[in-house]
Amino acid sequence: MPMLHIILPAKMDHLKSFIQSLSGWLQHNGMAAEKIPRVELAVEEALVNIIRYAYEDQTGDIELRGDVADDQRFVIEIMDSGAPFDVCTLPQPDIHCSVRDRKIGGLGVFLIQRMVDELLYRREGGKNILTMFIGRNNGRFSSSRPDIHAGA
Repeated sequence: MPMLHIILPAKMDHLKSFIQSLSGWLQHNGMAAEKIPRVELAVEEALVNIIRYAYEDQTGDIELRGDVADDQRFVIEIMDSGAPFDVCTLPQPDIHCSVRDRKIGGLGVFLIQRMVDELLYRREGGKNILTMFIGRNNGRFSSSRPDIHAGA
């Protein structure tokens, strides 16, 4: 199966190109149609965070790769050369407190973690590498999950 591989400047102007390419690749490789919007949302959230925060006032690129592992799981890697940032070490936000009492930030990463089956971070060769694993058809975030609903 063909891999997905895109490198574009870390600019909001390129967000749509990343997501459209990802969506087409997921469809072509047989991901369950109901899962695609959730994967798009997780990847979009990660890309927006990189675009907004990784490079500060400098320019840089984002590399998006996709592959199918063992014919059961999709592996999506997002790489940048920006400031080191391990999303996996952020504390879980308090989703039970009121909006008024909640700290700003952290919900995007929480969302990413809920949309994928497994999320890993590593820093290698001066790059942040965020790896998402998503089951092809039946996964942790299927529509039968009580805390995540289709269209939510």
